Amino acid sequence: MRIGFMRLIDAAPLVVAAANGYFDDEGVAVEIEREGGWMIVRDKLTYGLLDASHSLLGMSIMSQLGRSDFSEPMVAVMNLGSGGSTLVVSTELADLGVDCPQTLRKIIDSGRVGRKIICAHVSTFSMHHYLLRDWLARGGIDPDHDVQLVQLKPILLKPILLADHMAKHYVDLFCVGEPWGSLAESRGWGRIALATTDIYPDHPEKVLLTTELCARQKADQLTRIIRAIIRACAYCQAPEHRVALAELLSHKEYVDESQELIMHSLEAAHLGLEPVQRQRGLAWHFRSWQLEHCIPRVDHVVWFLEQMIRWGHLDAGADVSGIAARCVRTDLFARAAEGLESIAGTVAGREVRS
Repeated sequence: MRIGFMRLIDAAPLVVAAANGYFDDEGVAVEIEREGGWMIVRDKLTYGLLDASHSLLGMSIMSQLGRSDFSEPMVAVMNLGSGGSTLVVSTELADLGVDCPQTLRKIIDSGRVGRKIICAHVSTFSMHHYLLRDWLARGGIDPDHDVQLVQLKPILLKPILLADHMAKHYVDLFCVGEPWGSLAESRGWGRIALATTDIYPDHPEKVLLTTELCARQKADQLTRIIRAIIRACAYCQAPEHRVALAELLSHKEYVDESQELIMHSLEAAHLGLEPVQRQRGLAWHFRSWQLEHCIPRVDHVVWFLEQMIRWGHLDAGADVSGIAARCVRTDLFARAAEGLESIAGTVAGREVRS
């Protein structure tokens, strides 16, 4: 079985499952391979060059809607944790006092920048896209008219592109998965304004995606793979493993950034500007690999589809529940989680309701 991943910290469970021998323990031979872009992932899944992949939540949705050249229907079989992304403003905006969408609105109205603020994300079907839109709207900013909203695709193994563009003053604000927000801040190019979990607590981020065909034909192997990744998620969640996890992810074949940078992101307790930090409760966290956040959930897809409707990207009369149900398979995760009764029971319950 071949599984793809992108150069991001939220791919950690796949890396750990391979490096720690959890796939071997489950009796399934797995090769993980780093991919150069989300559309490469799409094409490799479509043509059977990958059996599954670390993927954006919206990729199953676009495949079921038949958009963005998705010709093969795909399904999410588990979440790879929650949260873990950042919203970054340039040092120039931060110096002008931008620390929330309301202050950004004031800067836009003042005309002090002299042009439209450029806001970027990596994919129209990423959580980053719709979380960024939601954040802007909270300040009374129309993402389609008041700013220039652009997509910068990660290509050639370089999701660093957004941070690099901020360094070159091509981008004023972006929303992206870690460690690229931390990289921009560490090099003085920008400031992390907030974590995306400040917008939507415990939001889904990446999923393990496969085609419907593969899910039917290789259900047993996928179940074993999910069980190994559940183990890996528990490893990633444990604070005592952070140093070893940062060291592993820093390897050239994985995230390929310094152990210090990755460690900073893993220990992101004080991430974000002061106004946001003051509003957080004791239960706030930046990311989680706890088991309850790995359950594939139909309601996560419903939220995404509702955002598409909100911004005119999907017809208001669309069968949201029906589309969402096709995007997620919960049975493989439930089977993999047998013996973890609270998790399996929760999944079964959601499966019945959906």
